[in-house]
Amino acid sequence: MYVSQPLHYFLDKLCSNSPEPGGGSASALTGAIAASLSGMLAALTVNKKGYENVKPEMEEFLSKAQSLKDDLLVLLQKDTEAFDDASKAFKLPKETEDEKKKRAEAIEAGLKKATEVPLAIMEKSLEVSRLSSEVLKKGNEMAISDGAISALFAEAACIGAMMNVRINFSWMKDKEYVKSIEQRVEDILDEVGRIKEDALSYTLERLKS
Repeated sequence: MYVSQPLHYFLDKLCSNSPEPGGGSASALTGAIAASLSGMLAALTVNKKGYENVKPEMEEFLSKAQSLKDDLLVLLQKDTEAFDDASKAFKLPKETEDEKKKRAEAIEAGLKKATEVPLAIMEKSLEVSRLSSEVLKKGNEMAISDGAISALFAEAACIGAMMNVRINFSWMKDKEYVKSIEQRVEDILDEVGRIKEDALSYTLERLKS
């Protein structure tokens, strides 16, 4: 598993001709980094003088950041396996009508499975984005840049994972499924985009003062 190996092992494999890990796993790692940055800001606030009134909240934020980081690292590994079923389905025989039917059904099921992991990366990264906004506005001002970067990376993770969601759509026959997933994707992108813009605007303004 990549998460139990040194970081350079993952990056070396990423920078190779191996079909995995790919952009989805890289997006999950980016989301995990975003969560860690929010956790860092919360940790730097917990026992900071002048922030006693938000200590319980920051402890909760830190715990949530750690949980989201772990969830995204699990998804990093899952993404390396996500397209396996669909890939195998494309190789099934298609000589007879029955074989064609079974192959088409297997491809559809495999593509839906391959869509679930990057969509989950988007969902978790959205949670990170929301967390970054909360920590940023209440956290230690000496480290607010980390909160802003968390929001920025959370959006990047969502956009990256979105590519891996949408790449499956062109082969899918279930257009209602595609439509419902597409709507969720748009909703996530809209929200993380707004949070990112607000976080950057807030932080840059604070850095001027």
